[in-house]
Amino acid sequence: MQRSAYFEREADMTGTVQHRGSISGVRRRVGSVKSAIALAVVVTACFTSAEAHAQCVRCCFPAPNVVVSPATTEEGQPVVVTIHVLNCQGFRRVITAKVNVTPSAACASFAEAFSVTALVPPVSGRTLTYTLAAPKCEGTYKLTESSSNAPGSATTSLKVN
Repeated sequence: MQRSAYFEREADMTGTVQHRGSISGVRRRVGSVKSAIALAVVVTACFTSAEAHAQCVRCCFPAPNVVVSPATTEEGQPVVVTIHVLNCQGFRRVITAKVNVTPSAACASFAEAFSVTALVPPVSGRTLTYTLAAPKCEGTYKLTESSSNAPGSATTSLKVN
C-alpha cells in the first residue's frame, strides 16, 4: 500500500481556512464552505417553487438593461437613467455599468457617456440611477448600456423636444 502525505484546507462556517495534514490520502476538502452553501441555496431555490425558479433564471442569466424616465422631455430638463445589475456569484462583486448617449447627426456635439459602479452582495442585485440634463439639441438620442456582469448591451431612446 502506497501512502502519500499531503495537506488539506478546510473552511469552517465562519469562512476561516484551516490546514490539516494527512498521511492516508483518504479524505480531502478544498474550498470555501460559504461558497458551497450559497450555491446550494441558489440551486435549491431553482427547484422549489415557480417564483423562486423565476428568480434563479433572472439571476443565473443576467442581461443588460436600461430605462430612461421620462422618455420624452424638453431641453435641459432632468432625465433619470435606471439600470439594474445582478451578481449571481457566491461572493461580493464590483459591477460597472457603462452608458453611451448617442445623438442623431445634427446633434453630434451632444454625445455623452457615463458609468456607474456598485458593490453588489452575493446572489442579489442593485438598482443604479444616474440623473443628467437633457441635451440642448432637439432630436432622438440612443442610450446603450453594457455592464461588466452581463454579455451584450441594451438600448433605449430619449426624445428631446
